[in-house]
Amino acid sequence: MEELPCHLVVDILSRLSDSTDLARCRLACSTLRSLSYAVTAVHVTCSPDRFLRSRDPATAEDLVPFKSLVANLACLLSSSFLSLCLSVHHPPSATGEEDPDESDDLHLTAVDFLSQWLPILSPRLTSLSISDYWIQSCWRRSLALCFISDHCDNLRSLELKNAWLSVERMKPMLKLTALALEFIRLEDENLDKLNAAFPSLQVLKLIKVGGLKYPKIHLPHLRVCHWTVSNYPYSLTIDAPELIELNLTCVEPRSVVLKTPSLLKLNLEINKPSGIFQLEGLLNLESLKMVASDVQCLIKLFKGCKAVRKLELDAPEYSDKCTTGTFTFEDLLISFPGMNDLKLGPRIINNCFEPRCLQMPVEWQKLKYLEVHLPPFDLDFSFVVCILNFCLPNCLVTILFHADVSTIDRNQFVSKCSSSFARIRWKWGMWK
Repeated sequence: MEELPCHLVVDILSRLSDSTDLARCRLACSTLRSLSYAVTAVHVTCSPDRFLRSRDPATAEDLVPFKSLVANLACLLSSSFLSLCLSVHHPPSATGEEDPDESDDLHLTAVDFLSQWLPILSPRLTSLSISDYWIQSCWRRSLALCFISDHCDNLRSLELKNAWLSVERMKPMLKLTALALEFIRLEDENLDKLNAAFPSLQVLKLIKVGGLKYPKIHLPHLRVCHWTVSNYPYSLTIDAPELIELNLTCVEPRSVVLKTPSLLKLNLEINKPSGIFQLEGLLNLESLKMVASDVQCLIKLFKGCKAVRKLELDAPEYSDKCTTGTFTFEDLLISFPGMNDLKLGPRIINNCFEPRCLQMPVEWQKLKYLEVHLPPFDLDFSFVVCILNFCLPNCLVTILFHADVSTIDRNQFVSKCSSSFARIRWKWGMWK
């Protein structure tokens, strides 16, 4: 490695999955030792092996505490802007074995731990990711957000996982453009404090954030939002005039309000869409994915979205038959007259889709791409025939068989399709 250009060596060292290996590099040769101080991305991980050794009385005393490693490393990093990632990867077998009252050696969002190293790095820190140890953090309320907002003026990206976070005394972080909170207990019922503290956000990821009642995302510069709702809030509101991509997953919301006039791509997964939906200004929507036990109900909400070109439909994994009836392909074309790319999941075919072969006008033949996940059993060739009537000549059709379908049945189905529709371009595959 001594013969490689210096910038390339620094890039390699910055990509180490565990930056504690930097210490070994410094012992290898003088070149690596000098270049190791110039890394711009640092990952410090408590591996499953290290976790187990720290819990074993025979090895724990000889092991340098993980928090000490982080604090020591902070003093040896470069003076340039950098990215820092801290995480605990404990083995699944260890979950629940510890008494939460025993220790806090892996409580990474504790302010007393952050205070040991964050003020040193904060002036040049642009990205920070902390994945805490839930057994120790779930019952310890942390003021990490307040501490980070006090010290990290240049932070652009922040990711926090597995913690109980307070929003008290949080200052606005005007330069932060990306925020990810995963498996977080957040003391901000309506997300008012989050909206005020991060006004410049362009990317927001909220994955199973608890403690919400009437959450409202109101961020004028937000472009991408991934929101997986863990509990049953009374309402969900997203007011983001510049939002172009939204992934929203929830169970049974009573109210969903989307004020997103610039939205281009929407992935919507709702187990039971029985609440009130208010969708404003989705005239630019081009790509729509819906996963729900009652897709027909959702299709009606999007009627008139003429810009939709790509449509993907499926039902939840454990859903029963649709509660309010089925829908036909004609229903899809009426709601989405510009659609030319369609993907159908296996559960939507089983539960909700009603094949109906009609003599249709040529202008209804619009599909340029079709992907069908066939159910595990009862391969229905007539169903495929009905859909292919809506395909343009030379349409690319992908048929995916379930892995449990026998080779004989699969080959017979392929033969029927190929001989009956010679002008179609076929692709075949498997799904589980």
